[in-house]
Amino acid sequence: MARAKKAAAQVAPEEMTAPEGLRVAPMAIQPVPLGRLVRAPENVRHTDKAADVESLADDIAAHGLLQSLIGYAGDTDIDAAAVYIIGGGRRLQALQLLRERGSIADGYEVSVLIRDQAEAIELSLSENLARRDMNPADEFAAFVELMRPGTMSPADIAKRFGFSERYVKQRLRLGGLAPEILDAMREGKLTIDAAMAYARSQDQKLQLKIFNAEAKKPWGHGVQSIRSAIVNAQMTTGDALFKFIGAKDYKKKGGRYEDDLFGDAEGYTGRKLIDADIIVNLAADRAYFQQARLLSEAKASHPTTSDLLPCPGLRIGRMPTAPKGYALVERPYYRQDLPSYSELRDQAAAKGIDIVGIYGVEYNGKLIVHEQFFVPGARLTDIIPARQEAHFKSEAERAAERRAASIRSVAAFLAAKQVREEKIDGRHYWRSMRPDLYRTEQVEGVGDCYSVQLDVMVTPAEIDAQLEAAEAEFERQEAEKVARREAEERAKAEAAAALEARRAEVLAMDPAPIVVQVDGVAHFRWNDGTYGDEQEDTPEAEECSQYDDLEELLEGADAVGLIWPSIEAWADNPHGDNVETEEQVA
Repeated sequence: MARAKKAAAQVAPEEMTAPEGLRVAPMAIQPVPLGRLVRAPENVRHTDKAADVESLADDIAAHGLLQSLIGYAGDTDIDAAAVYIIGGGRRLQALQLLRERGSIADGYEVSVLIRDQAEAIELSLSENLARRDMNPADEFAAFVELMRPGTMSPADIAKRFGFSERYVKQRLRLGGLAPEILDAMREGKLTIDAAMAYARSQDQKLQLKIFNAEAKKPWGHGVQSIRSAIVNAQMTTGDALFKFIGAKDYKKKGGRYEDDLFGDAEGYTGRKLIDADIIVNLAADRAYFQQARLLSEAKASHPTTSDLLPCPGLRIGRMPTAPKGYALVERPYYRQDLPSYSELRDQAAAKGIDIVGIYGVEYNGKLIVHEQFFVPGARLTDIIPARQEAHFKSEAERAAERRAASIRSVAAFLAAKQVREEKIDGRHYWRSMRPDLYRTEQVEGVGDCYSVQLDVMVTPAEIDAQLEAAEAEFERQEAEKVARREAEERAKAEAAAALEARRAEVLAMDPAPIVVQVDGVAHFRWNDGTYGDEQEDTPEAEECSQYDDLEELLEGADAVGLIWPSIEAWADNPHGDNVETEEQVA
């Protein structure tokens, strides 16, 4: 296979002419003048070509070139003097930098292992894979280069490098990604998982379409989002049209399948089809010939049927555009007053209303007439009457309904209690013979108990018999709720008043207390009048919460507790009785 045309190599001086044996690709390491070395376009590394070249040049200047380059000799009249470096591109850049500095000249001899082109590519890949720091995009491209001469199969490459054949096929598929996707990997904008998601399709146009859409998203290239887009854009054996046509006819027309190298062979939607156009064309032809049969059957059952329209893409689920002047008959889920579509169609036929049906392929591959249909817009209300507005209940009516429901629930409890007391046979059912004992509950006078649930069955008549007693019990429960709520509100108001009085009392102290307990934490008065939850001369003082004065400290407090007249008094008795008189504080 001919190589891509390269830029003409720099003409070497006469004393640097290649020896005759060099063009035969000798197997030994050869000294080659620097001026004849050119970076090969097939070099497996394309990422960060100039990374840290200066430090490498300094190292070579100090210690010499410690590792030979790998390359192949030019094979045309134009580039016969050139040696293309396929392995060691960064070392070559470092040597060229030394030449620019004037440290070496074009005649500087460089050790190069000369091989034929295919073998040089293989050696370069082997060298870089062994180092394990190769950008994945370069690795993918390298496997493609190994396949390019056509002398090795994926199985050969797998055996040569110690990989599985599936791994090699995956890398070859990834190497066939759109160039823009591979470039994004080299730039660190794309993970290998995202690249594998793109590689689920070999269609580069589809890859780029999804890639450009994903690039606009603030979170970048989402793996699940890419997979979903690929699945939705590709036809599989799970598609309704494929089931309609069948694998036999698809194969007969030369249809092929695309293996999913990054998931299950079938996947949850089936195998992907390479030649989806075959299915689309066969389905359109087959549906066209069967349309007459479907229309005849539709007219036989509903004589006013005048035509049938195909669903877009022939798949049931999408509705075609309504003919001019026609409207789609729809039965919304909230219209429980409407009959089924079949009955609506019967009504339309009985009233002499023109029907335009819809046909397509349902999920199981069967060509059917859809349940929905079109009728002239002016006749739509003849079969779909306007919905009557429901009575709007007032808040008082809704409150009365809630009260009645609550009373009935209390009546059910009283009825169940009576069944338990009378021990009526056959009316008790254990909720489970193996209850879940995952926690205990405290029962007064008993202690920790497990809940083992028992159902008591009561009849509507027994509930009705308890309604009068239930109403009285309901009123008692409601009165208890009101009393409890009022008590809680009183207690809350009293606590707020007590807190406010305590706050005013402490603010009125003169001099102000040195230590105040606020929300259970001691706060100290500093020399400048501010308060903090650490003492002023401690290392923690810089990190403490600080307040400008006593008023700000007490402003949002939930509890104002003990006070101390000095830090020494606090240190002696940090949990003792409070000393609150102004004389003691002084």
